[in-house]
Amino acid sequence: MKKNVIVLTHGWAGSSAFTALIGQAGYWYGDRTFEKIDYDTYENIKLIELNNRLLRELGFKGNREHEIVDIKIIEDLACKAETIDLTPYKEFIEHCQQNKFWIWKDPRLTWTIRIWAQLLPLEDVAFIILTRNHDQAWVSSNLRRHIQSPSFTRDYNCAITDSLKKFLNENKQDYVEFQFEDLQLTPEDTIVKLNNFLGTQLTMEHLKSIYKFPLYKKTQGLTDKLIALAIYLKNYRYRDHRYKDLVQG
Repeated sequence: MKKNVIVLTHGWAGSSAFTALIGQAGYWYGDRTFEKIDYDTYENIKLIELNNRLLRELGFKGNREHEIVDIKIIEDLACKAETIDLTPYKEFIEHCQQNKFWIWKDPRLTWTIRIWAQLLPLEDVAFIILTRNHDQAWVSSNLRRHIQSPSFTRDYNCAITDSLKKFLNENKQDYVEFQFEDLQLTPEDTIVKLNNFLGTQLTMEHLKSIYKFPLYKKTQGLTDKLIALAIYLKNYRYRDHRYKDLVQG
Protein backbone atom coordinates (compact mmCIF):
# COMPACT_ATOMS: atom_id res chain seq x y z
CA MET A 1 0.00 0.00 0.00
CA LYS A 2 1.37 3.39 -0.98
CA LYS A 3 2.21 5.69 1.92
CA ASN A 4 3.46 9.19 2.51
CA VAL A 5 7.24 9.41 2.83
CA ILE A 6 9.53 11.07 5.38
CA VAL A 7 13.25 11.18 4.61
CA LEU A 8 15.34 11.43 7.77
CA THR A 9 18.92 12.58 7.32
CA HIS A 10 21.80 14.46 8.86
CA GLY A 11 22.06 16.79 5.88
CA TRP A 12 24.52 17.09 2.99
CA ALA A 13 23.75 13.47 2.31
CA GLY A 14 22.34 13.71 -1.19
CA SER A 15 18.83 13.86 0.25
CA SER A 16 17.72 16.39 -2.36
CA ALA A 17 18.52 13.91 -5.14
CA PHE A 18 16.71 11.10 -3.33
CA THR A 19 13.69 13.29 -2.65
CA ALA A 20 13.57 14.54 -6.24
CA LEU A 21 13.69 10.96 -7.48
CA ILE A 22 10.92 9.75 -5.17
CA GLY A 23 8.82 12.73 -6.21
CA GLN A 24 8.86 11.38 -9.74
CA ALA A 25 6.47 8.70 -8.49
CA GLY A 26 3.83 11.35 -7.85
CA TYR A 27 4.64 12.52 -4.34
CA TRP A 28 3.82 16.11 -3.41
CA TYR A 29 6.79 18.22 -2.29
CA GLY A 30 4.69 21.13 -1.01
CA ASP A 31 3.23 24.37 -2.31
CA ARG A 32 6.77 25.77 -2.52
CA THR A 33 10.19 24.24 -1.99
CA PHE A 34 13.37 25.82 -0.70
CA GLU A 35 15.82 26.55 -3.51
CA LYS A 36 19.47 27.27 -2.84
CA ILE A 37 21.66 29.18 -5.26
CA ASP A 38 22.82 26.04 -7.03
CA TYR A 39 20.00 23.54 -6.51
CA ASP A 40 16.48 22.86 -5.26
CA THR A 41 16.41 21.09 -1.91
CA TYR A 42 12.85 19.81 -2.50
CA GLU A 43 12.12 20.74 1.11
CA ASN A 44 8.63 22.05 1.79
CA ILE A 45 9.16 25.69 2.81
CA LYS A 46 6.20 25.56 5.19
CA LEU A 47 7.70 22.50 6.89
CA ILE A 48 10.99 24.38 7.36
CA GLU A 49 9.17 27.38 8.79
CA LEU A 50 7.20 25.24 11.21
CA ASN A 51 10.25 23.28 12.32
CA ASN A 52 12.05 26.54 13.08
CA ARG A 53 8.98 27.85 14.91
CA LEU A 54 8.68 24.62 16.86
CA LEU A 55 12.28 24.83 18.05
CA ARG A 56 11.81 28.46 19.08
CA GLU A 57 8.59 27.79 20.95
CA LEU A 58 10.17 24.85 22.77
CA GLY A 59 13.14 26.99 23.80
CA PHE A 60 15.83 25.10 21.91
CA LYS A 61 19.11 26.99 22.37
CA GLY A 62 21.54 24.62 20.70
CA ASN A 63 23.44 24.97 17.43
CA ARG A 64 22.05 22.32 15.12
CA GLU A 65 24.82 22.49 12.54
CA HIS A 66 27.84 22.66 14.83
CA GLU A 67 27.04 20.58 17.92
CA ILE A 68 26.86 16.81 18.32
CA VAL A 69 23.24 15.93 18.88
CA ASP A 70 22.22 15.20 22.47
CA ILE A 71 19.44 12.61 22.58
CA LYS A 72 18.32 13.79 26.03
CA ILE A 73 17.74 17.32 24.73
CA ILE A 74 15.74 15.95 21.80
CA GLU A 75 13.59 13.79 24.06
CA ASP A 76 13.07 16.71 26.44
CA LEU A 77 11.82 18.83 23.53
CA ALA A 78 9.26 16.16 22.72
CA CYS A 79 8.06 16.12 26.33
CA LYS A 80 7.61 19.90 26.28
CA ALA A 81 5.33 19.78 23.22
CA GLU A 82 2.26 19.62 25.44
CA THR A 83 3.10 23.12 26.73
CA ILE A 84 2.60 24.86 23.37
CA ASP A 85 -0.29 25.36 20.98
CA LEU A 86 0.01 22.62 18.36
CA THR A 87 -2.86 23.90 16.21
CA PRO A 88 -0.65 25.31 13.38
CA TYR A 89 1.17 22.00 13.13
CA LYS A 90 -2.04 20.00 13.02
CA GLU A 91 -3.38 22.32 10.30
CA PHE A 92 -0.22 21.79 8.28
CA ILE A 93 -0.64 18.02 8.47
CA GLU A 94 -4.27 18.39 7.36
CA HIS A 95 -3.11 20.44 4.36
CA CYS A 96 -0.53 17.81 3.46
CA GLN A 97 -3.14 15.05 3.77
CA GLN A 98 -5.30 16.92 1.29
CA ASN A 99 -2.39 16.60 -1.16
CA LYS A 100 -1.43 13.02 -0.41
CA PHE A 101 0.71 11.32 -1.17
CA TRP A 102 3.35 13.73 0.13
CA ILE A 103 7.06 13.62 0.94
CA TRP A 104 8.85 15.49 3.73
CA LYS A 105 12.57 16.13 3.94
CA ASP A 106 14.25 18.59 6.30
CA PRO A 107 17.34 17.90 8.47
CA ARG A 108 15.60 19.79 11.30
CA LEU A 109 13.35 16.75 11.67
CA THR A 110 16.13 15.19 13.73
CA TRP A 111 15.03 17.56 16.52
CA THR A 112 11.29 17.68 15.77
CA ILE A 113 10.19 14.29 14.41
CA ARG A 114 9.21 13.07 17.88
CA ILE A 115 6.74 15.95 18.12
CA TRP A 116 5.36 15.46 14.63
CA ALA A 117 4.94 11.78 15.49
CA GLN A 118 2.43 12.77 18.18
CA LEU A 119 0.26 14.33 15.45
CA LEU A 120 0.87 12.19 12.36
CA PRO A 121 -0.94 8.99 11.41
CA LEU A 122 2.30 6.99 11.52
CA GLU A 123 0.65 3.97 9.94
CA ASP A 124 0.40 6.03 6.74
CA VAL A 125 4.08 7.01 6.66
CA ALA A 126 7.08 5.22 5.16
CA PHE A 127 10.42 6.26 6.62
CA ILE A 128 13.76 6.44 4.84
CA ILE A 129 17.06 7.03 6.64
CA LEU A 130 19.71 8.55 4.43
CA THR A 131 23.39 8.80 5.31
CA ARG A 132 26.60 9.39 3.41
CA ASN A 133 30.11 8.01 3.22
CA HIS A 134 32.06 9.81 5.97
CA ASP A 135 34.89 10.87 3.67
CA GLN A 136 32.49 12.26 1.06
CA ALA A 137 30.51 14.06 3.77
CA TRP A 138 33.69 15.65 5.12
CA VAL A 139 34.69 16.92 1.67
CA SER A 140 31.22 18.39 1.03
CA SER A 141 31.14 20.08 4.42
CA ASN A 142 34.48 21.82 3.99
CA LEU A 143 33.83 22.78 0.38
CA ARG A 144 30.78 24.65 1.70
CA ARG A 145 32.95 26.35 4.33
CA HIS A 146 31.64 24.37 7.27
CA ILE A 147 35.08 23.68 8.66
CA GLN A 148 34.97 20.27 10.29
CA SER A 149 37.57 17.70 11.25
CA PRO A 150 37.02 14.19 9.86
CA SER A 151 36.25 12.90 13.35
CA PHE A 152 33.66 15.62 13.99
CA THR A 153 31.90 14.92 10.68
CA ARG A 154 31.75 11.21 11.52
CA ASP A 155 30.58 11.72 15.11
CA TYR A 156 28.03 14.40 14.16
CA ASN A 157 26.44 12.30 11.41
CA CYS A 158 26.48 9.05 13.40
CA ALA A 159 24.86 10.68 16.44
CA ILE A 160 21.99 11.95 14.30
CA THR A 161 21.51 8.61 12.56
CA ASP A 162 21.54 6.77 15.92
CA SER A 163 18.95 9.20 17.30
CA LEU A 164 16.68 8.71 14.29
CA LYS A 165 16.93 4.92 14.45
CA LYS A 166 16.14 5.04 18.16
CA PHE A 167 13.00 7.03 17.40
CA LEU A 168 11.88 4.61 14.68
CA ASN A 169 12.58 1.52 16.77
CA GLU A 170 10.79 2.90 19.81
CA ASN A 171 7.75 3.65 17.65
CA LYS A 172 7.97 0.26 15.90
CA GLN A 173 8.30 1.87 12.48
CA ASP A 174 9.76 0.00 9.55
CA TYR A 175 12.35 1.88 7.53
CA VAL A 176 14.86 1.44 4.75
CA GLU A 177 18.37 2.86 4.96
CA PHE A 178 20.53 4.15 2.13
CA GLN A 179 23.81 5.92 1.66
CA PHE A 180 23.86 8.57 -1.06
CA GLU A 181 26.61 6.56 -2.72
CA ASP A 182 24.13 3.71 -3.24
CA LEU A 183 22.27 5.90 -5.72
CA GLN A 184 25.49 6.97 -7.42
CA LEU A 185 27.34 3.67 -7.64
CA THR A 186 24.56 1.07 -7.88
CA PRO A 187 21.56 3.04 -9.12
CA GLU A 188 19.66 0.08 -10.61
CA ASP A 189 19.78 -1.93 -7.39
CA THR A 190 18.91 1.16 -5.32
CA ILE A 191 15.86 1.92 -7.45
CA VAL A 192 14.68 -1.67 -7.10
CA LYS A 193 15.06 -1.44 -3.32
CA LEU A 194 13.16 1.86 -3.26
CA ASN A 195 10.36 0.44 -5.39
CA ASN A 196 10.05 -2.66 -3.21
CA PHE A 197 9.79 -0.55 -0.07
CA LEU A 198 7.51 2.21 -1.37
CA GLY A 199 5.45 0.26 -3.89
CA THR A 200 6.51 2.65 -6.65
CA GLN A 201 7.60 2.08 -10.24
CA LEU A 202 10.61 4.34 -10.52
CA THR A 203 13.05 3.73 -13.36
CA MET A 204 16.52 4.78 -14.47
CA GLU A 205 14.86 7.31 -16.75
CA HIS A 206 13.32 9.00 -13.73
CA LEU A 207 16.75 9.17 -12.11
CA LYS A 208 18.43 10.58 -15.21
CA SER A 209 15.75 13.26 -15.49
CA ILE A 210 16.59 14.70 -12.06
CA TYR A 211 20.25 13.79 -11.49
CA LYS A 212 22.63 15.62 -13.82
CA PHE A 213 25.94 14.23 -12.54
CA PRO A 214 27.75 11.15 -13.84
CA LEU A 215 26.55 7.86 -12.41
CA TYR A 216 28.71 4.93 -11.27
CA LYS A 217 31.16 7.28 -9.56
CA LYS A 218 31.21 9.33 -6.38
CA THR A 219 30.50 13.06 -6.54
CA GLN A 220 33.70 14.13 -4.82
CA GLY A 221 36.91 13.06 -6.52
CA LEU A 222 40.58 13.56 -5.72
CA THR A 223 40.57 17.20 -6.87
CA ASP A 224 37.61 18.00 -4.62
CA LYS A 225 39.30 16.29 -1.70
CA LEU A 226 42.49 18.28 -2.19
CA ILE A 227 40.53 21.55 -2.38
CA ALA A 228 38.60 20.62 0.77
CA LEU A 229 41.87 19.77 2.54
CA ALA A 230 43.36 23.14 1.55
CA ILE A 231 40.28 24.97 2.88
CA TYR A 232 40.39 22.92 6.07
CA LEU A 233 44.07 23.62 6.71
CA LYS A 234 43.70 27.33 5.92
CA ASN A 235 40.88 27.58 8.45
CA TYR A 236 42.15 24.97 10.89
CA ARG A 237 41.65 27.15 13.97
CA TYR A 238 37.96 27.52 13.11
CA ARG A 239 37.34 23.76 12.87
CA ASP A 240 34.38 22.21 14.63
CA HIS A 241 32.97 25.66 15.43
CA ARG A 242 35.82 26.68 17.71
CA TYR A 243 35.21 30.28 16.60
CA LYS A 244 32.15 31.93 15.12
CA ASP A 245 34.12 34.20 12.81
CA LEU A 246 33.59 33.93 9.08
CA VAL A 247 35.94 31.39 7.57
CA GLN A 248 38.21 32.24 4.64
CA GLY A 249 37.87 30.97 1.07
